[in-house]
Amino acid sequence: MGKNKFNTIAKRIVKFCISTNKKFIFISGNGGSGKTELSKILSKEAGKYSNVNLLDMDDFVVSTKLRNSATATWKDMQKKEHTGRYTTSFVESYFLQNIKAIIYNLEKGNNYYHWPKKAKKSQECRLLYGDAVLTIIEGVGTVFLEKKKSNSVSIFLQCKKELEINRRIKRAEKSNEKTAEEVKKYFDERDSQYETNIKPYMKEHEIVLESLEDFSINIIRDDFDILK
Repeated sequence: MGKNKFNTIAKRIVKFCISTNKKFIFISGNGGSGKTELSKILSKEAGKYSNVNLLDMDDFVVSTKLRNSATATWKDMQKKEHTGRYTTSFVESYFLQNIKAIIYNLEKGNNYYHWPKKAKKSQECRLLYGDAVLTIIEGVGTVFLEKKKSNSVSIFLQCKKELEINRRIKRAEKSNEKTAEEVKKYFDERDSQYETNIKPYMKEHEIVLESLEDFSINIIRDDFDILK
């Protein structure tokens, strides 16, 4: 369907959501595909209309220390069994009841206070608005949430493996969290879990996008026919 930019796509999605009374946008996909950037642009665009809630599934992930101390078992697409760490591609890696409670209250129109995982002070506790024009939830783990067709739009954003590796390396070097060698070391394990546990959900999403090397977007599927 040709190349697009995040800003153009965000404007059309937000306009569609407001005109059809959609209240939630769920964004999933593989690492480095631009989920966080798209969610921020959507939030900025929706903020032109009214209050917006923006949630990151990372806030509901079990601590890395606990996940690394447990052993995950899975079968890849060739039915070969593997063991390794629990990455965020496993449903067991999330406190799903916490995010489900937030969604339930927002659907009822109730305000809700949320303390993001990275918040260091009590003052950073965030008010989520029950009357928000949109609530945007991004992160690979959104595939494990119930997405009601009547009040939500589900987006799956992907990129090719080579591009994901390069973007992960750049991100790790910028934050000094991991070396390029460490990123490459765990990528095959992470990718195998993603292919097994996350990618099969792609067909359940109404909008499927591909992030390209120049950060433009290729539209793979658009069930609403709004991104032309």
